[in-house]
Amino acid sequence: MASYTEEKGAILHPGNQINRLSSYNTEGVYGWPGVEAYELIGYAKITNKSGTKADFKTLDLIVPSPDRRPDDRVRDDRTSMVVQASSERPSYIYGVSLAIGQDSPSAGEPSYPASPLTADIQGTNTEVLCLGGDNSGAPGLPSSTVTNGLRAAGASLAIGASGIAQGTSDVSAGHAPFLTSITNSGSTYTGADFADAMMFETTSDLTFKVFNMNAVANTGAANGDGVFISDADADAGKAAYIIARVNYLRPAAAASFNDIVGMLDFASQVGGSDS
Repeated sequence: MASYTEEKGAILHPGNQINRLSSYNTEGVYGWPGVEAYELIGYAKITNKSGTKADFKTLDLIVPSPDRRPDDRVRDDRTSMVVQASSERPSYIYGVSLAIGQDSPSAGEPSYPASPLTADIQGTNTEVLCLGGDNSGAPGLPSSTVTNGLRAAGASLAIGASGIAQGTSDVSAGHAPFLTSITNSGSTYTGADFADAMMFETTSDLTFKVFNMNAVANTGAANGDGVFISDADADAGKAAYIIARVNYLRPAAAASFNDIVGMLDFASQVGGSDS
């Protein structure tokens, strides 16, 4: 397949946005002047049986290519979901979601991306699936905290005795960047608390993954037993889809010469000569 520049999407003005923002191109929109808003959506596909579950504890998220014909696709699927950031232009993650995909209709003709049909996720009872930024293999999802915005950048699903059913979902603790993300009764919040409590700040590129863990924890690693689908579902050609969404804000790049060049009074533009 041919190579193609990716993660170079335009930053749209609100009136020019008529479709969902492109996760593949990392397309943004000026939510308000000086601020870019982004939404990334990706998935992990699970087709393995229980015998190989130990290989499926840390799951990369695929951002699907807009090109639907794999034989001559110009742009390959992206095999990681990355929030772009730098020290000069940090990113502020304010919400995420995690879900197990359910084909609609659940029987009969399959719909994208499940083919032929979706399946439930199986795993060890009481363990969890966690969506979070990859910090040396540890997502970090605090159950409660005052000054750590990780609660806004993580979501989790509990694995029950029957696994996790299709259609199950979770959103980050605060649901939106509001003070419900932080809890400390009776405390006075300082400016430093507030800055990284409603949102999670990252000053470098941060790759989001799904981790199978023993429990939701502030620190730790993908220490679960691994996930799988049932033998019957695997033999029937089904697959489970773990679907993740990340929403974040980023300061716009500084204004440049291109922002004013079209309005400068060069002589040739006002009827004179360039001399």
